[in-house]
Parts: sequence; structure tokens; C-alpha cells
Amino acid sequence: MPVYIHLANLIFQKEIIEKKYIGGCPQFRIDWKIGISQVNQEDDELFSLATMNIDEFDIGKLIKRGLDFDKELQHSDDFVAILRYGGKQWKADWLASNDAFAWHPNCKQDQKDRVHHIYEEMDMEDIREAFNQGIDVFQTIKSAEK
Repeated sequence: MPVYIHLANLIFQKEIIEKKYIGGCPQFRIDWKIGISQVNQEDDELFSLATMNIDEFDIGKLIKRGLDFDKELQHSDDFVAILRYGGKQWKADWLASNDAFAWHPNCKQDQKDRVHHIYEEMDMEDIREAFNQGIDVFQTIKSAEK
């Protein structure tokens, strides 16, 4: 499922979190308040943490929990930083994105289609109408398939 891109984001593959993060995905959810936070998100393949500015992330905590980050090069193979107005900050072939959403290439086709619809076909009036109907188009996109 695609996740919404806030101003500054760190995006993680769940597969890496399960292998390397101390306590795996369950501990990651607790540590980063996934499901409680208004901005931190989870989909089928990814976790996304969000802040207003890229320098607000607690990279030290991620390192202590088992993830790698090269401070000198400002790079990690374990996650990627992505900015709303700057895109991915380093190469991550496992993540596709546009200016509004990021998704794992293996996410379901109906989710990719929804990203396309929101990003390419909806205008501000369509978005306003969706909000008036109680539909927040800027949330994690869930699959129509069950």
C-alpha cells in the first residue's frame, strides 16, 4: 500500500526491519508509535516515519536498534530519506514514488492505480469533495482487494 509523503520521511522495508531491528516489526511499531501517531505509517511492505524537517529524526535510536547509517556519506542501505520537495535523498531501487506517495514496487496493482488516480486525475475540487464526504485521499492507500 502506498504511504503518503509528508515534508520529511524515513521509509523502511518491513523485511529489513524484521531481520535487523532489535525486536523486529513489533518493537518498531512500539518504538515509533505506528498506529498511534498521526504521521507515522505502515502498509503491507513499508514503514514510514515523518517529521517537518529531515534533521529531526532520531538516527541514533535507529542505529542502536540495529540499522546501519553512514553519517559521513549520509546514506543507508537499510532505509531511505525522502522529502516532499526533494525526493529520495539516496538511491533505493526498492521504493517507487511521486510527489505525494511512496510505495514498494511489489504493492498490489489496485493500490498503484489509486496513486495514479489521486496524483494524475484528481484536481483540488475533487480532493475537496472527497474530504467533504469523509474521504482523506492523503492517507495510506489500502487495497480494495481482500
